Amino acid sequence: MQIYQPKNGYCYNSDTLFLYAFMLPFIKPRQEVLEVGAGSGILSLLCARDREVKLHIIEKNATMMEFCRNNLRINKVCANVIFGDFLMYDFLNLRFDRIISNPPFYHSGVIKSAKKTIYEARYEENLPFELMVKKIDSILKPKGEFIFCYDCKSSYKLFYTLIQYNIRPITIRFVYPKIDKEATLILCRAKKDSKSAMQVLPPLFTHNEQGFTKEVQEIYAKANTWSIKC
Repeated sequence: MQIYQPKNGYCYNSDTLFLYAFMLPFIKPRQEVLEVGAGSGILSLLCARDREVKLHIIEKNATMMEFCRNNLRINKVCANVIFGDFLMYDFLNLRFDRIISNPPFYHSGVIKSAKKTIYEARYEENLPFELMVKKIDSILKPKGEFIFCYDCKSSYKLFYTLIQYNIRPITIRFVYPKIDKEATLILCRAKKDSKSAMQVLPPLFTHNEQGFTKEVQEIYAKANTWSIKC
């Protein structure tokens, strides 16, 4: 799958591919799926390629929206593409079975990029988690699911916020750079109106002494993306 990306702007990274591998078993054919903050559209494209879903995409950055539209066209994927701010957009009567996202989660204390596409894609102030969940609660179908990744150091905030809106975390997985390092990423599946206990999957380790672990190599091979910067 060809993915065109900006040469000097935000590009997808391994977090998105880990999220893709994590979420795929929970996406069913013909479901209404919305990606929030699509960027170049890679997560939606992979979802559409591997599952026959009714795809919706929302992105507020004009440059990334053009890349997204181009990638959909090149890869012959149909989607309802929305250019707008997720928090402000009126979805009217449209409701979703699954909402997926690799949202901005860098906190306000870190040094910020001067590039607009990078700034909007990385820093939580552009899409505060509680406001995001509040909006998701209003457009998620009963028993619908929100599947996303985030900085694992914010796990306490994620769980607290999700439970406040009765979107219960039911499957999580932590990502570690190495077996002797702290976790850096949490992959989370949360379900509206669920009473299920939370399942904690075995950790994903990304590297060992030889380089990428076997599981990570398998994820990259399954995604099979070809990134073209322009």
